[in-house]
Amino acid sequence: MTNNTMIELQQVSKLYEQTAAVDAIDLTINKGEFCVLVGTSGCGKSTTLRMINRLIPHSAGKILIEDQEINSFNEQTLRRRIGYAIQNTGLFPHWSVERNIGTVPRLLKWPEKRIQERVVELLELLNLPYSDFAHKYPSELSGGQAQRVGVARALAGDPDILLMDEPFGALDPITRESLQNELLRIQQQIHKTIVFVTHDMDEALKLANHIVVMDQGKIIQQASPYELLLNPATAFVSQLLGGEDRGLKQAGLMKVGEHMFAAKSSNINNMVFNSLGFDISATEQLASVKTHDSLRFALSVMLWHQCDMLKVEEEQQLVGYISLQQIMQARPHG
Repeated sequence: MTNNTMIELQQVSKLYEQTAAVDAIDLTINKGEFCVLVGTSGCGKSTTLRMINRLIPHSAGKILIEDQEINSFNEQTLRRRIGYAIQNTGLFPHWSVERNIGTVPRLLKWPEKRIQERVVELLELLNLPYSDFAHKYPSELSGGQAQRVGVARALAGDPDILLMDEPFGALDPITRESLQNELLRIQQQIHKTIVFVTHDMDEALKLANHIVVMDQGKIIQQASPYELLLNPATAFVSQLLGGEDRGLKQAGLMKVGEHMFAAKSSNINNMVFNSLGFDISATEQLASVKTHDSLRFALSVMLWHQCDMLKVEEEQQLVGYISLQQIMQARPHG
């Protein structure tokens, strides 16, 4: 245990009769880390998540939060310290959005003024204006809006830890991607320790900085997304990553802005374009991407437009170029 450790599991198991749903796992999650547990159905990832806030008691081993065993906490105190978001949101149907979000702060006996300020703050953070949504009921919300409210409620008591059990699993692909982006944006601002469960490896690669691959109750491999893609420990991990599709998944983790060459001077651009065998006079007709787009997206644009060079623009201003050669040679910076 270091000063940077938020959650630690030491030889933790969960037995149902004599069957191990989770089998003697060791796991350390640091403060501010976005840790994703991923694997096929029944691998033990949700059980592991629920043991952290004692929704399920562990059968053996130790679970510690900031060096303190979870069994030493009062159960309700522990759960109020840990935000929890699930797939079906768990919102109270007869309570307004505002009252749902204020649940934990009221249990913590916050003053009403502070509770309302917190509700306003979280709704704005999740792009749900207070005046439009505070007085609505869950039945009046779309799936994506309800999931946002579920996340707001999990964050309402300002917990150190946020547990998320397949929160976007029931949503359509467009809404799901939107909420993934929203969660990444929020995490950049609030820096919570997040433990997130999914069976979707693409979701894990997009969100995590620490991926834990589980199978049959055991941790098979844990690493950063880049390390996992470059060095899968077993054939199972490689298959979960998509086998030969790993190259595209790695390109999905790298940003155009990290690998483009900047548009600084015509002389430099001439030299670069000549070295790539490209005619600089044709740049006006090039399709464009943005610096925050992935190399995978840039490659898709090249295939669609049947070209091997793209402009990179921000706010309709040229900032650089990205070539097929650069994409092919790209390696992670992190």
